[in-house]
Amino acid sequence: MRHTGTLFLSRTPPQASTALCGAFQLQLLLLDRLGPHHTEPWRATWTGVAAQRFWHTHHAALLPGAALVVELERARIHTLACRPPRSEVHARVIHCALVPARSQEPAGASTRLAQPQHAM
Repeated sequence: MRHTGTLFLSRTPPQASTALCGAFQLQLLLLDRLGPHHTEPWRATWTGVAAQRFWHTHHAALLPGAALVVELERARIHTLACRPPRSEVHARVIHCALVPARSQEPAGASTRLAQPQHAM
């Protein structure tokens, strides 16, 4: 089964490494915001040339809170051995795209500048 949606990077930075097969591997700890006080952690692993290209293109922009549109498969819930016990969903990335950050200018600033001034 495949899962598609927008997830957000957690505070844990992405980890780039080499898989056992020798291919490039990127591991992302993502959060699904289900509600104002409820998040679900996802650990997504992406292996291959596309992952390496994504990492080299976007690694500087992969900051906590960055939004990613992902397509995942093989999702499985794992319960971590800690107190209190926590669960996270492990999945394999099929496709991932970084959502551009919002502009920092005020909402009305661009519309005020775009309106032509009428001469009287």
